[in-house]
Amino acid sequence: MLWDADGVLQHSPAGWREVLDEAGGEGFAEAVFRSELPALRGEEPLRTALERVLREWPHRTGLDADTLLELWERAVVDEDAMAVVQEVRDRGITCVLATNQQDHRRAWMRDVLGHDARFDRVYYSSEMGVMKPDPAYFHHIVDDLGLAPHEAGFVDDSHANIEAAAEAGLHAVHHDPDSGAAALRREVEGLLDSTRR
Repeated sequence: MLWDADGVLQHSPAGWREVLDEAGGEGFAEAVFRSELPALRGEEPLRTALERVLREWPHRTGLDADTLLELWERAVVDEDAMAVVQEVRDRGITCVLATNQQDHRRAWMRDVLGHDARFDRVYYSSEMGVMKPDPAYFHHIVDDLGLAPHEAGFVDDSHANIEAAAEAGLHAVHHDPDSGAAALRREVEGLLDSTRR
């Protein structure tokens, strides 16, 4: 069973975009998020990308790279959702964290949140060199696990990621971040039923 992190197992406070645009002016948030993409694929450190945005942005923001990096440390673990992961692991089913993360957030999730210890395997996009929704992301994971795609289930809050996983042959279900752990449990049970067929 493959689990996404943000929107499924952890949640970030709303308002990132507003905070960034207030500091740098309209479009600054988009520039910051766009700059993250190479880091999500492991092509460069996030700090390098953010320093470049701050250097090239035409308006003074009052921000520095350290302040921006802290925005990626605001996620709160949904312990009820994590309990669902543990329930599935307790049944002897391999549980895999499958998440798009750049180097800074990967280290924070690993060292501060302790996510790696909660899963049998972990796959961070920045370590893989490919990110969701590229179907190659999912092919890499199932190949590494020695599974056929139809033997794996995947849950994510992104429709694009769900579609890509299904295209790669996985059983996939969309999870609404506002629906809670009870809905997640039902969704996962449905996925487990599908992978047994």
